[in-house]
Amino acid sequence: MFLVQNLPQKLAYEYAKRGASMALVARRGKLLNTVAEAARGGGAPDVLVLPADISDADESKRVVMETVAHFGRLDHLVANAGICSGSPFEQITDITAFTKIMDVNFWGSIYPAYYALPHLKASRGKIIVNTSMAARIPVPNTSFYNASKAALMRFYETVRFEFGSEIQITILLPGYVESEMLKGKGLHNDGQVVLNKPGRYVEMGVPVGRAERLAKVVVDRACRGDKYVTWPSWYGPFHIVMSLAPEVVDFFHYLLG
Repeated sequence: MFLVQNLPQKLAYEYAKRGASMALVARRGKLLNTVAEAARGGGAPDVLVLPADISDADESKRVVMETVAHFGRLDHLVANAGICSGSPFEQITDITAFTKIMDVNFWGSIYPAYYALPHLKASRGKIIVNTSMAARIPVPNTSFYNASKAALMRFYETVRFEFGSEIQITILLPGYVESEMLKGKGLHNDGQVVLNKPGRYVEMGVPVGRAERLAKVVVDRACRGDKYVTWPSWYGPFHIVMSLAPEVVDFFHYLLG
């Protein structure tokens, strides 16, 4: 079952190449149908389209139940719901609007997993959850986004221990990869979703990875049982830097800011 945004579109196509059937879930029905058609053409034997808002617990329960009713089982859950914010904390004019970030980014990847648990245990399945390098590197002006992704990573690290070998969890920590967010889509300081200019680091020429390439990496490494996927690979050293010398990351932000 795929929660569709930019990367999961490519993931759906990658799974389709391998002959997987799938359910596609997102709010935008037109987009779902487009992705479903391409996935069928790419090798998927059966594609179920389920428009839904997975930040709503009842909607998440419904799509899991409909998926299992249709296919008879659930092997992989790919969670990628996400919305960004692009405003310094002190410039926010409607703080209550920013609860949406936690609703989508955190709960939108928790609710489906909660209702999918018995089915994933039965199949000894997998959860692939997209956090972000923002869970490790606190990029300025995206405080709520960073916090939501950090919470999501720590949640899945915790339940991975609880599940043991019953359910495999692969946590994605991508850096800058093609997406609507990278093009500037996110919450403005008044809480409205707008399309701003690309982020500062993109303008400065920070390398951006292709979603299609990341999709192949993710499926390959999730299928072999990797616990984490950091990509593009040059982001890997940041894990060590954040642990041993976080001031280096602060200086990096200062230079680019």
